[in-house]
This record gives sequence, C-alpha cells and structure tokens, in this order.
Amino acid sequence: MKSFYTSHYIRVAGVAGSLLLAAWGLGGSNVASAGSTSCGPNGDLCSFSLLVDGKEVGTGSYTITEGGTLRIDKPVNLELADGTTVGVGSISGKADPVLGFNASAGTVGTGHSFSFSFDLPINLSGPINADSSLSYSLTSTTPAGAEIKPLLAGGKVLTAQEVDTSVGGLPSLNKGVDAGETFTVPGGPTTVNSPVFTATNSFLGDARYDTMNALVSFSLSPNSNVGLSGFVQQVVVPEPSTTALMFAGLGLVGWIARRRLNA
Repeated sequence: MKSFYTSHYIRVAGVAGSLLLAAWGLGGSNVASAGSTSCGPNGDLCSFSLLVDGKEVGTGSYTITEGGTLRIDKPVNLELADGTTVGVGSISGKADPVLGFNASAGTVGTGHSFSFSFDLPINLSGPINADSSLSYSLTSTTPAGAEIKPLLAGGKVLTAQEVDTSVGGLPSLNKGVDAGETFTVPGGPTTVNSPVFTATNSFLGDARYDTMNALVSFSLSPNSNVGLSGFVQQVVVPEPSTTALMFAGLGLVGWIARRRLNA
C-alpha cells in the first residue's frame, strides 16, 4: 500500500503542478509585466492640449523625473478675446501607473465646450486593474445658475484609452473607467463642489499600446467657472507569490491523492 501511495502521490504531484501553472498562467501571455517609460528624446510623449469649441488654443508638457514622478514644466493659463478662460494648473502622479491633473475653465456671456487631452507613455501588458476619479468645483456668477455636462449624450466627462501610435497599429482600447456626470448649481452667485465620480475596471493589456490618453471634455454654461481635479491609474495584477503557490499545490496534491486512495 505504501508503494502504491508513493507512486501515485508523485504522479499526482506532477499533474497538480501542471494544473496550477495553467490556472495562474505562469510562463504564458497572461502574466502581467511592466517596462520602463520615458518622454522620448524630445519630450514629445509627455504632453497635453487645451481646446475650446473644438479648436486647439494651447499646449503644454511635463517631465518624468528620475524617480518616475510627473512634473509639469509650466502651468498654462489662457484668456481668449471674449473673456473665456482655460488652463491646466498641474500634472502629477507616477510614470505608468497614474496620471493626475488639475484643470479649469470659465465663461462670460456665452457658454462653450472645453477639452483637455493628456498623454502619458505606457508600457504594460497582461492583466491590468484600472481606476479613475474626477470631481468639480462649479461656480455660478449670476442668479441663472451654472452647469457642466459631458459633450456626448450618454457619455462621461472623463474618458481614458490605450493607444497604439504605430502606423497600422491596434485600434484604441477604452480602459472602461469613464467617469463624470452632469452637475448643476442652481441660482447664484455661489460655488458648490460636486460628488467624487469614480470608476474601476480590469482588462488585458497589450505591450503594443504605448500611450495612455485621458480626455476631459464638457460643455459649460454662460457666466460659469469650473475647476476639475482627477486621475487615471492602471497597475498590473500582482502575480501570486511562490509561497502561496507552494501551499496551494500541496493542498491540491493531498486532495487528489486522498481521492485516489479512497477510490
């Protein structure tokens, strides 16, 4: 009986080990990995743009420090001929995995649409967890009130995508963390802070995606000001530790062996 148990235990151990490797995806394409990122030789990969009514009115850039921290080169604050204001006050976070931002917009007698487009170099593949957060501080300067709302019906103020910038590359992939609803301030003059809008999602990344784009786009009512603060984050799913795998494997081996002996 001992010889039978030992031989079957060894054989079952091999089967169990194979099952564990397959279940966790070890050595396969399902293992998440992260590579290094940079702003490129000319810094072109770390940039943002500001648009009013679909027309680009300004651009800016940021740097990735040696420790991976994102740092804006110079805040951008613009005032257009009709008194409309638009700006990006800061960029923050860490290179691949998180992009944080602060932006603002203001109108006088006429409402406008605004867009802020932020690009971040990325180098992640495998299972990825993503999340986002966005909030507003909305000011009405007249009794008419103020409102910020997504440009597209049924859409969100913040969207985030994986982008392959190579010629003939992969189609852009929405991260599934769009966030930000319509928010209204009745009456005024007054300032009201919105709820914090959040979203989470998990997806399978591809190393061919080299850029993350976070797009903040909305319409703003006349005689209104808004400040927006948020972030988009993505991190690789941690691989199971060797110790956890070992105990899981031993447990599975023991269970299969007992079933074989009782059969």
